Amino acid sequence: MIALVFSYEVRDTAEFERVYGPEGEWAEFFRNGRGYVGTELLRDVEAPGRYLVIDRWESAQAYNDFVVAHREAYMQRVDDTRFHYDSELRFGTFESVWGD
Repeated sequence: MIALVFSYEVRDTAEFERVYGPEGEWAEFFRNGRGYVGTELLRDVEAPGRYLVIDRWESAQAYNDFVVAHREAYMQRVDDTRFHYDSELRFGTFESVWGD
């Protein structure tokens, strides 16, 4: 399993949580993908408006296949949801060192 990890700085936390949460618009979009495991949304208790989003997939190939198959819709969604945050930082793609 892999985890794609992103950090966001946001102003409208309720709207961000609605779009980026485990039942949000992005997660709903990813559910169409084979190999999508789920999304976790973490809110920083010390810095209001700072979040981590962790998208889990069975493999990097499953994620890459999804992006290729849904490229146009993916890029449109990126454009449509960009206004929900002030900054985005992709930390990277991680895998467990202990196995699944």
